[in-house]
Amino acid sequence: MASIKTLFQNLGISARILISFGIILFCLAGLTAFAVKETAAAQGDAAANFLLAVGVGVLVAGVAIGWWIHRSITQPLKEAGAFARRMATGDLSQSVSAKSSGELGELLQSLHEINERMFKVTAKIRGGTVAVGVTSNLIASDNDALLARSEAQASSMRQTVSSLEQMTLTVKQNADNARNADHLVASANDSAVKGGQVVSGVVTTMESIRGSAKMIADIIGVIDGIAFQTNILALNAAVEAARAGEQGRGFAVVAAEVRTLAQRSAAAAREIASLIGDSVEKVESGSQLVEDAGLAMDEIVAGVKRVASLMSEISTVSAEQSSGIDELNRAVASIDGMARQNAELVELTTTTAVSLHEQALTLSQSVSVFNLGEREFGNADEAQRMVSDGVDFVRAYGRNAFIADVCKQEKSQFIDRDLYFSVYDTDYKFVANGANQRLIGVDGKVLRDSDGKLFVVEIVNMAKSRGSGWVDYKWPHPLTKEIQSKSVYLEIVDDLVISCGFYRRSN
Repeated sequence: MASIKTLFQNLGISARILISFGIILFCLAGLTAFAVKETAAAQGDAAANFLLAVGVGVLVAGVAIGWWIHRSITQPLKEAGAFARRMATGDLSQSVSAKSSGELGELLQSLHEINERMFKVTAKIRGGTVAVGVTSNLIASDNDALLARSEAQASSMRQTVSSLEQMTLTVKQNADNARNADHLVASANDSAVKGGQVVSGVVTTMESIRGSAKMIADIIGVIDGIAFQTNILALNAAVEAARAGEQGRGFAVVAAEVRTLAQRSAAAAREIASLIGDSVEKVESGSQLVEDAGLAMDEIVAGVKRVASLMSEISTVSAEQSSGIDELNRAVASIDGMARQNAELVELTTTTAVSLHEQALTLSQSVSVFNLGEREFGNADEAQRMVSDGVDFVRAYGRNAFIADVCKQEKSQFIDRDLYFSVYDTDYKFVANGANQRLIGVDGKVLRDSDGKLFVVEIVNMAKSRGSGWVDYKWPHPLTKEIQSKSVYLEIVDDLVISCGFYRRSN
């Protein structure tokens, strides 16, 4: 009994239904034969034939009903099974529709919903891994640039530290020299003050000499007057001696000698007076010079005092400057340390970004087992329709509103799987980009595809000449870096060239 149960459980639903209906039909045929036999024995052949015909009709109807039931059950189950097996192998490209109601219809609808949800989740995961890959590439690129700038800044800081060290030595030397100069100026000030005092004494002495010279001149005048009187007396004595004759001869000789002596005294007095006059003039000149020297010395003393004050201020400022340079050295050393730490953090961030890109690539490879079919990517019709919607949006809401919406990126209404807008002006510059805002403002005339084609120039030129059209170029996939062919549909509205492209697949 257990083996029969196990065998029945291993049978498929179709076989179970066939076996069940077979048993029912067999029992029904047996009952019909038994009833015909009993009826023929009791009521005759006519009643038996009628009952046999009814039994055969019932059997035929049972077979028809059984076939219909079998088909209505097994066909949806086969579809559900096949659909589930495709899902199990990762094929989410197809969908199934419920053709019947009831439990089997609900089963097919549930499988359809599961398939659609898995499709959306897988599509979002793939789109997210591409976005993460692009972002990690940008982060790595930015970190490389930041690392280069950090290294350059660190090098500049090291040069600045070296220059500040030399400046510190120079400032300290200047401070020492300023202090020494301050001491020297103080000494010079003291010397200048003493010199002024000495000059003042000399001026006073010269004034005394000038006064004494005047007194000597007065005395010489008196002596000259006495000599003049003596000469007159000698002259009178000589006259009287001449009158006395022989008795007065000796007296006349004495008078002559006295006169001669008086004349010599007068001559000497005049010479002395002349010398005294010269001396007085020289003393007056020297006194004037000494007075001028005194005034100059006063000015020198005042100037030395001002220099002393300035040197004192310079010494104070030099000391403050030296202290400030020391603080600046400490600040620069701290900045240099932080710059080194920033460089280390940048390296770690770069490593993290590279690891993030690798994880995104691994995740993309993990979900690559799911086949989403053509619905995973945009196609030509969808790209063209999106561009037309963008043109209508510009005409309805204006240029600025359109650019703002495109720059929302993931939140923009003009982002659909791998379809997004690249918007240029008629001067070949990027105005907006749904995938990378860093392209805004970039000159498209310098961008080339993997074959060297100036594709932005071709896009804008076609928009100017034709108004719309298609341009093909080759561009690396943002995650795998594989070179792929891309087709772009474009239209021009006002001064904006709106383009949307899709990657063309080999199939």
